[in-house]
Amino acid sequence: MDSLYGYNNAQYDQHAKRLLASRKLLAEIVKKVVPEFHDVSTADIAEKYIEGSPQVGNIPVNPGLTNAVPSQIQGDRNEDGVPKEGYITYDILFHARAPGTGKPITLIINVEAQRTQVESTLGYHLMKRAVFYVCRLISSQKEREFEGKDYNSIKKVYSIWICMDSPSGDSYINHYKLEEKHLLHRYKEAVENYNLPNIIVIILGKKADKDKLIHLLQVLFNERKRSFDSKKKVLEQEYGINMTPDMEKEMTTMCNLSLNISEEAMNEGIQKGIKIGEDSALNRTAIRLLSMGLSIDDVSKGTGLSISTVEKIKDGMKEE
Repeated sequence: MDSLYGYNNAQYDQHAKRLLASRKLLAEIVKKVVPEFHDVSTADIAEKYIEGSPQVGNIPVNPGLTNAVPSQIQGDRNEDGVPKEGYITYDILFHARAPGTGKPITLIINVEAQRTQVESTLGYHLMKRAVFYVCRLISSQKEREFEGKDYNSIKKVYSIWICMDSPSGDSYINHYKLEEKHLLHRYKEAVENYNLPNIIVIILGKKADKDKLIHLLQVLFNERKRSFDSKKKVLEQEYGINMTPDMEKEMTTMCNLSLNISEEAMNEGIQKGIKIGEDSALNRTAIRLLSMGLSIDDVSKGTGLSISTVEKIKDGMKEE
């Protein structure tokens, strides 16, 4: 998982992942984006269908090491690696048993949190990484979820990616899956035999959104100025989520770290921004707003400075 907000603060990221790994929050995500759970209450998903204790922890992504884990995934964080390859880690990985199927079908659900999906920032297409992860979730089941040639026992998987920074500013949720196309005559294969790998991409925009899941994730991870008490109130009153002591601990630490990170970024931005020369009140205001994550257009509108001036200020903040 890349740093959620672009700051070099691994401590913040770890607490954010632990909060996201709570059964109650995972239930909200699963209910919204996994079709098998659309008609099930979030309480039942959290209490009955999510297996084990999702944790930020230990299972490998790359070939060679995933299958070396002795027991089935119970929700631990996961890595994968092969000789001469570095470890890549799943942020959160857990089993969820699908309801209403009449037979015990297990969904292996991977949740990844990313700061951005922008290729120029990541150095690769996020979707291609998601395809790699979902393929590993399938292939690594051999000799762990099934043995030998018992391919009928392959479990359906969902790799869910949450991106905290939308390049367009808008929020959206996309589902990518295998579909059947009839190129000659018509033979219909049973869907459950091929609809095994699924990718869900959840993008959080800067604008407030009426979608229940998007709003929840924005409050938790994008609204850094919102206080702990305010976030807790939203969870309790709008989502019926009574926070556990562990959730309160993670969120309290996140809120405190977020304030420290914002203050440090602002101070650093002020020092760097002064290098461009003109130390006016409007420039200092622009530096503060840019350090808080506002766009160039918004800063220009808020300060009355031209877009080109704000761009120069932002460039000055990037200088060493």
